[in-house]
Amino acid sequence: MLKSAIQFLVSLKENKTYEINGETYSDNDLVRIKPHIDRPANLSVSGLDSIVKLVRNELDVVENLPVFIRVDGARMVSVFTTYDSVMCRDNLYTANCDVPGFHDGFREPESAIIELRSKFEPGEGVDYLLDLLSRINKENGVSTIDNGVSQQVEARTGISLKQMVQVKPRVKLRPYRTFLEVEQPESEFILRLDDDGNVGLFEADGGMWSMEAKRRIAAYFEEKLSEEAAQGKIVVMM
Repeated sequence: MLKSAIQFLVSLKENKTYEINGETYSDNDLVRIKPHIDRPANLSVSGLDSIVKLVRNELDVVENLPVFIRVDGARMVSVFTTYDSVMCRDNLYTANCDVPGFHDGFREPESAIIELRSKFEPGEGVDYLLDLLSRINKENGVSTIDNGVSQQVEARTGISLKQMVQVKPRVKLRPYRTFLEVEQPESEFILRLDDDGNVGLFEADGGMWSMEAKRRIAAYFEEKLSEEAAQGKIVVMM
């Protein structure tokens, strides 16, 4: 009985084929076992300069050239090789931007001042907002006149002093949103102030800043790795 059971189990492993209506069928699914190939582990960094240093120092040991540097977005870059003999690529490096970025919404005046001084490049727009906030005191009261296009803010200081401040509906700013090795793109923001004096900033360029950031990142690599690109060893793309 044991012998017959073993023979039955062995028969289950046999691959049998059948001819049905001119077609060949198998009663087992065959799975190809891929051969093991040693591949480099992907290395993640946070800056564009790190990618340049890695490419310059390790390009000579990369067998499958050219190496492609792809700007995936304003905050991410990936580096990989061309196909090898088994039509696979090596994913070499990834750069993920670690700058704060920008988030739409309202901020309390004190938080807005801190953000403007730490998360935005200095410029005319930042100076305007800081000056505006310096004349609006939440504790003393704020009222607004809004026609949907522009706002007027009445900042009450003490009891008798009242000052009418014309608020720009849009302001140009350059928040830190992409890698610090490139100049931060400038874009327009819708500016709003509520009755509590909170400041609202909302992106108003339809994402064009991201496209400009990608262009600047690609230009950075083309400049820093111009020799390697001229030799056809690297290709920069968006």
